[in-house]
Amino acid sequence: IISSMKVLIFSSSKRSFSDTQLLKALRIGKEIPIFSKKVFISILFCLLGFAFADTTFRFRLTDDGSGIYIDKYTGTDTVVYIQPYYNDLPVKGIGRNAFSGTNVAEVVEVHLPETIEWIGFGAFSNRRSLRTINFPSSLQIVWTAAFYDCRSLSQIYFSYPVHKISWAGDSANAASFGGCRSLPMDVQLTLIKMGYPRGFD
Repeated sequence: IISSMKVLIFSSSKRSFSDTQLLKALRIGKEIPIFSKKVFISILFCLLGFAFADTTFRFRLTDDGSGIYIDKYTGTDTVVYIQPYYNDLPVKGIGRNAFSGTNVAEVVEVHLPETIEWIGFGAFSNRRSLRTINFPSSLQIVWTAAFYDCRSLSQIYFSYPVHKISWAGDSANAASFGGCRSLPMDVQLTLIKMGYPRGFD
């Protein structure tokens, strides 16, 4: 019976719900059948709002329920590898301020999987330790201030051929790469080719 639960802790291992075939129903006021592990996990995300996986990321379900996104990085690794799937759900985005601020590990390198479709508002803003990241071919949208003031960012690995993406909400006052003073000219030119409309100072 789930009533007042707010947070679910589970492992990213594929065995996390390996015994759910023994579970015949989830009781929430009334019994509802459990059709599959993926449906069961999706129901829990809808009910609880978010969950923790591996004590490294906090996830939320996407609005359309088709996957999950990283709401917050809670780990201690300085080189971060994001897996494409957690408990059979694709990781589709990096949420607002997920890696920003000073109260998380001094992340220097982030590896994004080929399931990432968007990078949210201020996702890496003020992450001055960040030096390297990649843009997967699945990336479609980068939001305002996503990398604002990432002063050490000097390398972005692109998937070729590069493609235009949307720069949602970008403005002169909160450019996605504003303050990224270490980006070399070839990276800047590639971002401009991808449709980036603002500067890097």
